[in-house]
Amino acid sequence: MSELIQDLTLQQLLDANGRFALNGKGTTNHCPMALCALAAMGAPPARLHEFFLQWEQRFALPEAPPGLRIARGSWAAHISQVEAFSALRLCFQEWMMEEGPDAVIAQVFSRLPFAPASGAFHAVIRLAYGLEAMHDGEIAAGLAALVSGNLPIEIDIEEHGVAASVGAGLATLSEALHGTVFKGDMITTRLRAVALHPLFRSALPAPPRLAPLNARLLDDMARAAIQLYWQTNNFTALHMVTGLHAVRRVFSHLPEQIAESLLPDLWKAFCAAYVSIGAPPQAEGTGHALADGADPWLQLFRLALSSDDDHDIKTVYTCYCENLRAPSLLYSAAAARRVRHLS
Repeated sequence: MSELIQDLTLQQLLDANGRFALNGKGTTNHCPMALCALAAMGAPPARLHEFFLQWEQRFALPEAPPGLRIARGSWAAHISQVEAFSALRLCFQEWMMEEGPDAVIAQVFSRLPFAPASGAFHAVIRLAYGLEAMHDGEIAAGLAALVSGNLPIEIDIEEHGVAASVGAGLATLSEALHGTVFKGDMITTRLRAVALHPLFRSALPAPPRLAPLNARLLDDMARAAIQLYWQTNNFTALHMVTGLHAVRRVFSHLPEQIAESLLPDLWKAFCAAYVSIGAPPQAEGTGHALADGADPWLQLFRLALSSDDDHDIKTVYTCYCENLRAPSLLYSAAAARRVRHLS
């Protein structure tokens, strides 16, 4: 019964979040993502309400009226039109009521230029959490964010050399661009600068040819991302970790052929994010277990559940899920550093 009440509370709060804009005061709307992660870690209904109220008071902005009505056959005409977000969300939500989320997602991803770095990876993360909660409004919002804030990295890499591995590909970029500074206060600003940089465009290798491609490339990028985040404690690297986890969930709702067709664009976004933080040479590290030797996740969950920092919450939950899939002390160590706000 308690789980049913928790799920009902989550669904109601996600419904209420529908009155908030895509962005918040100085940030994007992290509220639904954090609520989903809190619920997945066992937050009781009272805690979900508490988080929602504090986020509403501190960050929420009201959603503007749609202004126009977008028919399902014309959504693609609004790619990269930020002002179309609310109308696109309504379009996708009504569409899903008739055909179901997976059918709509497959149709959108078969036509949309895949740009996982859109909204500093938050669009695909929001979509993934919407899918986890199976909340049509949040699934629609994630799709609308990907469409309206579309940030493709348009580089033809078909004639570029193929990276022998994910690590080798990053090493190639580090050799060419290590230490390059990309200015801008926002992650998306720096990503755009990387995408236009002539040296990045020429040095970017094609993704490794692994078999089975979908699973192995995602796994290898996830390992590189957590290593990079542990090594640098960089905020963009954190979004690489949470973004890849989100892509894995989204891909699980797509036909395999469509998912594999999106991998080159995922690779470009992953590499651009790496270069945007200076393309540091990769270091080997193992992380550190928590001092008391107990299961670290029990303690990390307690810390995350009591935090009002949405990135604390999402980091701990993401690292927990990724550690279940591919165990590494780096996940608990990085999550502990984040939730304890250590340098």
